[in-house]
Amino acid sequence: MRFPNAAKGVKNIFTAQILQLIGSGCAVIGCIILISSGVTAVLTKGSDAGLVAALSQAAGASIFLVAYSILALIAFIMQIVGIVNAKKDEESFKSALICLIIGIVVPIIGALFSRVSPVISSLCLSVGNLMGLFVTIFIISGIIKLADQLNRGDVSTKGSNILKMIIVIAGLSLILSIVSSFMMANTAIMVTAVILIVVSIVLSIIQYIMFLTLLSQAKKMLNEG
Repeated sequence: MRFPNAAKGVKNIFTAQILQLIGSGCAVIGCIILISSGVTAVLTKGSDAGLVAALSQAAGASIFLVAYSILALIAFIMQIVGIVNAKKDEESFKSALICLIIGIVVPIIGALFSRVSPVISSLCLSVGNLMGLFVTIFIISGIIKLADQLNRGDVSTKGSNILKMIIVIAGLSLILSIVSSFMMANTAIMVTAVILIVVSIVLSIIQYIMFLTLLSQAKKMLNEG
């Protein structure tokens, strides 16, 4: 095995992505239930029975959203561990780690400005999401470089193709997230904003699946190499 650290790191990143995919599925279900509770409240015109039903749906949504938060946290920790291990064998993972750190710090700064300037807060959140995209890009770049060193042109070519598709999908997802962030400030169109968030999450799930196929092949390649 020529790259034991990368093999261990990619395995951790692969597991992290699976957890993140499951968590995103929970988030989609939670948002759908949340939208349903809002529709129920509107259709029943605030009746006692309607309010009880809406609150019950909202409680169900919160369970899925909490599950998403827990899984996302575990996945995040595993991703950090994986990148730290992989960077010992390939420099691209070091760039991924830097972007990951920036992606943590900037949203925290944005949270501090949430009451002072919602616009700055939204922009910081968007930068954090953008850093997440760069993390994925650098991980894939690292896999491509490792594949080239192992003379695995099939993995390298697949990585290049997936990289292009992920950038397009992630770009669309990022745009939807930015739009929904600004729409959340207007309660009259909040339902539309939630729908955009769901669409954004669905696009992210597609991205995760594509990324997972590459990670799975890269994991096998590094274990064999």
